[in-house]
Amino acid sequence: MNHAMDGMLIFLVLFKLVVSLVLAVFNFRVNRNTIYLSGVLVVIALFGLLHYSLFASDSPTMLVFMGIYSIPTYYLVGPFLYFYFRSTLLDNSKIYRSDYLHYLPFLIALINVFPSFLHPWKETLELANQILADPNYLKTLNLGWIYPSTFNMIGRPIFMLIYIGLIFKMYREHSNELYRNALPDSHRILMKKWLILLLIVVTFAALSYLAGALVFMNTPHVPKQTVMHSPLTLIVMISFLMIPLLIVIFPQVLYGIPIVKKKRKSFDHFLNASEIYKYVNKSDDPLREDALRILDSIHEEKWYLDPEFNVDILASKLDLPKHHIYYCFNYIIKSKFTTLRSQLRIEYAKNLLKSEEELDIELIALQSGYSSVQSFNRAFVEDEGLNVFEYINKIKRK
Repeated sequence: MNHAMDGMLIFLVLFKLVVSLVLAVFNFRVNRNTIYLSGVLVVIALFGLLHYSLFASDSPTMLVFMGIYSIPTYYLVGPFLYFYFRSTLLDNSKIYRSDYLHYLPFLIALINVFPSFLHPWKETLELANQILADPNYLKTLNLGWIYPSTFNMIGRPIFMLIYIGLIFKMYREHSNELYRNALPDSHRILMKKWLILLLIVVTFAALSYLAGALVFMNTPHVPKQTVMHSPLTLIVMISFLMIPLLIVIFPQVLYGIPIVKKKRKSFDHFLNASEIYKYVNKSDDPLREDALRILDSIHEEKWYLDPEFNVDILASKLDLPKHHIYYCFNYIIKSKFTTLRSQLRIEYAKNLLKSEEELDIELIALQSGYSSVQSFNRAFVEDEGLNVFEYINKIKRK
């Protein structure tokens, strides 16, 4: 049973790290608020490694890194969770100057533990071995410059509970604004359930962690195995395990866009940029107005003539989340952003080629939004089946 619990904790840590890595790598460019959720999972995984290094492992090196050097990172779970809720509720992942105040506890904890980084490695390992021999030694240990080291035992869950209170207040104030009311009710309800469930799970885990810390600190002598396999530890483990499991079961909660029940159509078909409107106007998608706004702005403002123009710039100019823009192109406009941009550039270049008597290909390429003649020529071949010079000869013969 004891080995099973130890194995479960290691599995929990690895599972969270894998899920957080997948979230960060595959969703960051599309929906940046998932990076905060990844951060929450990483810090929770470090919590698990800290607990394992104290009460189940015999490695002093692991304890030094997890129990001493990593202490400041444990104060990041509250801010990350707060930023995730805010960016999800408001559909805005921007960071403001005032947000850096949320990292103040992390900075204070870093300054507090800084003397430990200055101690000789051999002495630090000896201290770790003393703690491994009897974790109750932590109750009298003080390595901090600003506050006693023992404060971290209750400081972490208390700090987390404070943020849970802030998140609950924010949810009550902004839950009706979820995704600017652009989503169908079914998806909005799903997202609200997910956020409430996430808040309940984290609250339950924080309270259990605080209760376990108080029991440990107020009990004269607690054996290692008793702490590792106590009901409170099991509750915390199960609670934290539920978060990545729910993400795996309900992956749609990661995106601030409608649930798509049908498969996305292939991009193999060729749509002229001017014909795309008829597909969009027929759509009954809740984000149709955003799709029309995207098309209108690109056509009218001619942003495509900027060689640097991309989805990031489009999102910034329209103040729309990138994941909404990707959704609009994939499921409403039914064309790739790069394809539409290239078509508009080539159409603009054709008009220049027809109107200019003295043709400067390099200048036309730059005016049409291409950074070089080579990229201009490649795009021309893809669009027309002819290179620029063959096209010029073709229009001259007419």
